[in-house]
Amino acid sequence: MADDELLTLESQPQAKYLIAGWRHSWSDGGEVSGGLPNYLVQLLNARKIGEMGTQVSKMCYPFQVAGTHDTFRPTVAFHDGLPAKNMSRENFFYDAGNGLIIFIGEEPWRHVEIYGEAFFQAVSRLGIQQTVAVEGYFGAAPPDMERSINCIYSRAEMKPTLERYGVRFSNFGSDQRQGPTIGMALVTIAHYRHPEVEMFRLGAMAPMYPFVGPNKKQVGITTDHRSFYDIMRRLRSLFRLDLDLSDLQRRADTDTAALQRILDQIAANHQEAREIIRKAREEHTFAPFVEPVELDPALDRTLEDILRNTPETPDNP
Repeated sequence: MADDELLTLESQPQAKYLIAGWRHSWSDGGEVSGGLPNYLVQLLNARKIGEMGTQVSKMCYPFQVAGTHDTFRPTVAFHDGLPAKNMSRENFFYDAGNGLIIFIGEEPWRHVEIYGEAFFQAVSRLGIQQTVAVEGYFGAAPPDMERSINCIYSRAEMKPTLERYGVRFSNFGSDQRQGPTIGMALVTIAHYRHPEVEMFRLGAMAPMYPFVGPNKKQVGITTDHRSFYDIMRRLRSLFRLDLDLSDLQRRADTDTAALQRILDQIAANHQEAREIIRKAREEHTFAPFVEPVELDPALDRTLEDILRNTPETPDNP
């Protein structure tokens, strides 16, 4: 299969890290998978440098799914009646600068092996050292608490590093049949077919409760900026990214306050809901992450000199 049938790159910047997500995918709770990469593209003014090729568009998607109107159809555009854009699927790669590449894709419906071949061809051609898939799922997470971040990874030697970043290692599918998310599928493909690739998946639990609020909609956070924030705190440290996360933190605080007000209102009037909220808080488990502070090498040496030259204090008699 010709390279341009799987991948088209307009430029190949120097790259180290890839953050990947998928719009409207199965594992897009809190819009983590589709929303977080798009947020980063806007924040960093990232420029599109390529996309998956025509073979991916032909082989990996249906034209339509009955009852969904145009949700799964390829995008098109016309100008004064004349086609101005060929039918395409949006599996785009963006250069965010400083070695960071961002991928925003459409979850494939068929032939995940073809999709994976295109994805890992991009990883190889761009010289990516580490790739992370970001995804989300819903659960009764207390809005004001750190999100639970679970993790899977493609190479055994990655675990000692990852376990320092406040993650819980997943046993998904170990005791019953469970199909993978697209992020899980790609990590699995990397493990068995691309052993040279370091890829991991971070999945955040976004708040969603099993009851409706005053607006008759299920109570939760549909776009969970706290999940965005807790994932990016880890990636900023792991990938050594120069990122200001204060905007995400402000958005997360706003989300939290809004949901907490609704939960307090419901709890005050409904005993069953109050018990669900209480139990969710008591049972919420996560691996806390404290971002390490790196000292300036000169300051580090000064502290070492002070400790080395400090006279010992004699023991008390």
